[in-house]
Amino acid sequence: MRRRLLLILPALQQLDDYRFRLIKYSRFPPLSLLTIAGLTSPDQWDIVVRDEHIESSEVEGDVDLVGIQTYISSSGRAYELADRWRERGAKVVLGGLHPTSLPHEAAQHADAVCLGPAETAWGRILDDFEHGCLRKFYRGRCEGSAALAPIPRRDLMNPRGYLIRHTMVTSRGCPHACDFCYKSSFWGRHYYEPRPIAEVERELATVDDHLVFFLDDNLLANRRHARALFRVLRGSGIVWQAAGSLDVARDPRYLEEAYEAGCRSLFVGFESLSPEAMRGNNKLVNAAADYAAACRRFHDAGIMINGSFVFGFDSDGPDVFDRTVQFAVDNKILTATFHVLTPLPGTRAFARLEEEGRILHRDWAYYDTDHAVFRPRGMTPEQLEAGHKRAGREFVTYRSIFRRSLGLPGGLKRIAYNVAWVKIDPLWVAVIRAGLMPFATRIFERVLRLDTNARNQACTSVPAPAGLCLPEAEHAADSPVHHLAGISSTHP
Repeated sequence: MRRRLLLILPALQQLDDYRFRLIKYSRFPPLSLLTIAGLTSPDQWDIVVRDEHIESSEVEGDVDLVGIQTYISSSGRAYELADRWRERGAKVVLGGLHPTSLPHEAAQHADAVCLGPAETAWGRILDDFEHGCLRKFYRGRCEGSAALAPIPRRDLMNPRGYLIRHTMVTSRGCPHACDFCYKSSFWGRHYYEPRPIAEVERELATVDDHLVFFLDDNLLANRRHARALFRVLRGSGIVWQAAGSLDVARDPRYLEEAYEAGCRSLFVGFESLSPEAMRGNNKLVNAAADYAAACRRFHDAGIMINGSFVFGFDSDGPDVFDRTVQFAVDNKILTATFHVLTPLPGTRAFARLEEEGRILHRDWAYYDTDHAVFRPRGMTPEQLEAGHKRAGREFVTYRSIFRRSLGLPGGLKRIAYNVAWVKIDPLWVAVIRAGLMPFATRIFERVLRLDTNARNQACTSVPAPAGLCLPEAEHAADSPVHHLAGISSTHP
């Protein structure tokens, strides 16, 4: 008898600005859930995937098994859904960043909790479910998980709900071990063997719109793997975005290779202008970097920058907000995401602040990088939140947009990116709610053809908008860096 599986991405808590969250989380489909679906036999299971950011998770009829991907700031909603489905007779599995960090909390609302990457645990979960002997905890093995990742079941996603439909993960983990990053609790301090390049090539062959966002934590860290990927991408017509650390800018030729393979934008974690703050949080790659020189090299290669900045480190005072915005404007960072330092459970930052008695509360809905959930040293929590909001507003003024856009190749396109992404939110909300994202994607494909590379103005590729880069780790509910791992080790 065929069973029914429901996979849910719960909506984030609607604390301050629902429209912003709707726009932010309608950019990409829930890759983790689509990957889990790809690991599940369609001969034995009817599979339904629901993303609450664009649609209701409610389905008619009985459901046998429910899998819920859980971020820290959506955990309240995840637990609510889990309790409701258990009352209806379904078995519930919770997985993702938050259950991995706090499994016993999650276990109060679930029949089973998956810790870490699900690729190596999902088969056992399904088998135990079939035999009526689900265990309370399953731990996914990090080693070898990349090789098990199937092509996601993109046929199960809402085809009209997302701006970029093709997101991919080709590697797992990161060679850096920053204190505030979720990676230490989910992956440990390792960079694992990437997916076989033949499997990546097979998945890339399914891309039908020439736009890809690689959601690897640090795609360019393993140069051997990245260059193999470049060879596959070069000449494919695919343009792509990804995340990379500042050390990649030390080699201009490496950046040029990425550009020639279709890279048009990188999410870069600058985090803080203070080397002291970076050393104190074990982000040594930043402490040794010349930020301005790195920006010049990215621009020279034709690669646009989506910068990530974090406020609230111990060395930060009330002047940090203006100084950071000024740096971003002076160095023509095209788009940026500003975050309040958020100590996630399971990270060294959380352990340190908890030991010092500086954690203010454990209301996880506010652990969204927009609110101060700890007591900073150099200012009050209220000053931290107010300065963070002010920095975000000042960065997107028209004066700032023009200063950051002009003086580099493709200035008009850069202005259009910023205006479209931060000045016409009501239009984006209408597009999303009307299911017109495919139309919006076609407009991007037609309008954004001009190359931004100073060395080659005539380009036939379609550069994807830098403004679409994930805020993490954007993508940022749980972390100020690339962080959206879900029930599977891949990212939504």
